[in-house]
Amino acid sequence: MICRCGNETIAWLCPTCVTKLEYLIARVDAVVAEVRAVIPRLTLTATYGDRAPGVRAQHAPAPVSVDAVSSLDALQRWMLGTALRLAEVTRKPLTGKTHEHLGSYLIANMPRLATLSWSPDLLGQLETLVKDCERITAEHDPKVFAGNCPECQEDLYAKKGDHEARCPTCSTTYEVLAWRQHATKAAKYYVGTATDLSRKLAAPEYGFNVTADQIRKWGTRLIQGQPKLVRQNPTHDIHGTPLAPTYRLDHVHELATNRKPLDGTAV
Repeated sequence: MICRCGNETIAWLCPTCVTKLEYLIARVDAVVAEVRAVIPRLTLTATYGDRAPGVRAQHAPAPVSVDAVSSLDALQRWMLGTALRLAEVTRKPLTGKTHEHLGSYLIANMPRLATLSWSPDLLGQLETLVKDCERITAEHDPKVFAGNCPECQEDLYAKKGDHEARCPTCSTTYEVLAWRQHATKAAKYYVGTATDLSRKLAAPEYGFNVTADQIRKWGTRLIQGQPKLVRQNPTHDIHGTPLAPTYRLDHVHELATNRKPLDGTAV
């Protein structure tokens, strides 16, 4: 049998995809905590009142972030629905309905879950839900790169001004690690997406406010037939699925350093 990722497997999910799914489920606790922290923020997306044909929607501030509530609700419904669906097969009752209980139930029964024909869809679904939650928290509380976890090497991010960073993989909290000692050497080999590099360059040791959109524009702009910023990965994977472009940190850093001031001159 071939897993959706292309690996051979004896179940519907290969060991690699099982590990990825377990990792995402383990991430849910941290993601939920971050979303809950931004729920009290105001939003301007609420609508009210009836609209006559041709009349624009009426907007008013809502007492909470509607997007945060919606993303958290979608994640919780996915966790509960998936656990209930699995419980019908295992006949093992759920121990609770919180995301902590549901996550533990799914991971504990992962060997059985991997054998079910509908399990390949779960990885993509959960990735989308987690990314939606992370997007909401990033919009409300922008974070800067704070080093790497010494235990599992996961990237650490912290809110500007915070003195602690929590590892999303092992959940250990550290004092913000000094990226300064790694910055020079890491720039020579580090490769990441536009969003990833934008966040890293915002760290105090670099201090550049470069948006991901600007990095992507550098990657598509041609100078004498050559891209201003050279892509470091293929455009598609072995299955033909488009890949997000990645670039070298030192190349982006150089462009950010040499870009002209906002005086009308194009960068």
